[in-house]
Amino acid sequence: MKTVPICIFCGSPADTREHIPAKQFFKGTPDMNLITVPSCKNCNKGFQKDEDFFRQFNAGFLMDRSERAKELMENQITRSIKRKPALAHQMFSQMHLVDAYTKSKKVYIGKATAYHITASDTKRINRIVRKIIEGLFFHEFKQILPKDWVVRIVWVNPKVEKELGLIELAKTLKWRVIKEDTFAYGVDFVPETHQSIWLIDFFKVSLFYLLVLDRKTAK
Repeated sequence: MKTVPICIFCGSPADTREHIPAKQFFKGTPDMNLITVPSCKNCNKGFQKDEDFFRQFNAGFLMDRSERAKELMENQITRSIKRKPALAHQMFSQMHLVDAYTKSKKVYIGKATAYHITASDTKRINRIVRKIIEGLFFHEFKQILPKDWVVRIVWVNPKVEKELGLIELAKTLKWRVIKEDTFAYGVDFVPETHQSIWLIDFFKVSLFYLLVLDRKTAK
């Protein structure tokens, strides 16, 4: 008897597959090169609005640092937001130019785009980051991330990078590059339990550091 796959997000029968991260990041990339996981149509559709926001946030945030992010912003995302003016108005009302300096803060290098992040934005972004890590967990370990496990999401900034020693940590991780200029992730884990640490890169920038722990260890 053929086993029916189940959706890794809700446990219902899976009748489609979900891209990790969303396929909209990867224009022109064959499906065979992307990560997909079993999903139901309800979950697939249920992520859509937050996926759109997540892509626009990342591309808008990094367009000054990545040609790929800038290209995505100026082409597919621009066309998308013309169809969704309310989302466009929200996004652009939260973006503004700021003075940019080198890491030493001594040399002015021009203007950069800054984004004011609300509590609602944070919730939406974290929801998609959680979805991505559930997908990557399944892809790496061939098992569904237990729902009672804790996923700690840390947004990477220069202070966090320094405090956690992320540059050195990154060298110890096993890296998977899905598309060189778009998405990669690094992971290290405890083989017996699959408790793990992750770095998630978009457009060659580490944006999220994650700990995936069982509830007992997380206490």
